[in-house]
Amino acid sequence: MNSLMLLVTLLVCHYLADFCLTLPIMIRAKANGKQLWPIALHCMVHALLMGLCLLLFGVSVLTALYLMAAEAASHFIIDLSKARLSSRIPRLADATGKPYWMLYGLDQLLHQLVVVGIWAFAVQ
Repeated sequence: MNSLMLLVTLLVCHYLADFCLTLPIMIRAKANGKQLWPIALHCMVHALLMGLCLLLFGVSVLTALYLMAAEAASHFIIDLSKARLSSRIPRLADATGKPYWMLYGLDQLLHQLVVVGIWAFAVQ
């Protein structure tokens, strides 16, 4: 398995799931954190893309399932936390202000760290 190519592919999967495959209902739910099922669905999209990627790179089915669960759970916690913070602190919901972008950046950093952790586990 080409481990660097796996990492790049996992990062691309994250981009696709977070930006290209996010439905309007998911975006609304992620903005306020009130509806949990669209956020959960969003997280399942992440997990499924990641699982397919892992399997294509030769990771065992059992390991891929564990890593998919880790991706779904961590993504849900990160996205729900960001949504609930943004809904309680108006400055964090204002895309014209620096606090919004700092929180958005932290959200993406945490997601990327999870992806790198999953990659490191998959290639060990």
